[in-house]
This record gives sequence, C-alpha cells and structure tokens, in this order.
Amino acid sequence: MTGWMAAAAVAVVAGIGAVALAQGGTLDPPTEPMSEESVQQALDDSESNQPSDDASASESPSPTPSDEPDATPSPGAGEQVFGGAGGTFLASCDGTQVTIESWTPSQGWQVSNVESVPAADAEIEFESESDEEEYSVRCVDGVPQLGSADDDTGDDSGDDG
Repeated sequence: MTGWMAAAAVAVVAGIGAVALAQGGTLDPPTEPMSEESVQQALDDSESNQPSDDASASESPSPTPSDEPDATPSPGAGEQVFGGAGGTFLASCDGTQVTIESWTPSQGWQVSNVESVPAADAEIEFESESDEEEYSVRCVDGVPQLGSADDDTGDDSGDDG
C-alpha cells in the first residue's frame, strides 16, 4: 500500500507543478487586470519620467519619413491611398510622374508585382490563393488617380489608355 501512496503523492506534486507552470511559474494566484485609474497613473508617471529638452520643447518637431510607419500611410498633398480586398497602397505624384510609395497586403494576400519607380503609369498587383487584384495609377492635375482595377483576370486589357 505504500507504493500506491507514493504514486499518489507524486501525481499530486506533478499536478501542482503543472498548475504553477500554467500560471507563469508561480503558485501565487493570477493577478487582476489593471483598472483604468491604474493605467492612467502609470501613463502619467512614465510621461513625467521622460527627459525634456528645453530648446526643442518650444518647437513642434516635424516627422521625417522614417518616423512614419509603413503600415498606416497618411496621404499628404499629391498623395492618395487606394485599396481593396487585397490590400492598400500609397501613391504620390510629382508633376505627371507617379510613384507607389508603400503598400500593405491584407491577411492571406501578397504583392506579386509592383512598379514603384517614378513613371507616367505605376502598377501594383495583389494575389491570394484564389484571387488577384491589379491596380494602375496615373497623375491627373498632380493627384494620383486609379486607372483600372482588374479583378480575377491577371491582365491589363481593361486599361483605357
């Protein structure tokens, strides 16, 4: 009977150890989520601990292109965001020359072709396992305009120019 008791004790200890691992390696009870007040206090504390430069505090810094994330482009003058089921892209114009600046495919999609150099016409193609979207962009009065968006064809025969 002592063999049975030893096996039971080992099983209990193993169970307690498994619970401890599931709780992050501790036997302490799980912690409660932070309240809104606690979150706000932590944010206020972190803001007050950051160093400030008096010389630059009076000036508002302007973002550089490296400061802006590629995943969420925000259009400016001569820029336009386009997209569909396959993803989104940012196009910009410099006179009559269009450039596809950045692109983000949707989940399950990928960019199979992109012509992003400055040209009179720029193209981008998004593909999934079962679908395809192709976009052509031109500059009209200094603003990017969608030329054609072919879906499921893979060709540019619907191009009007």
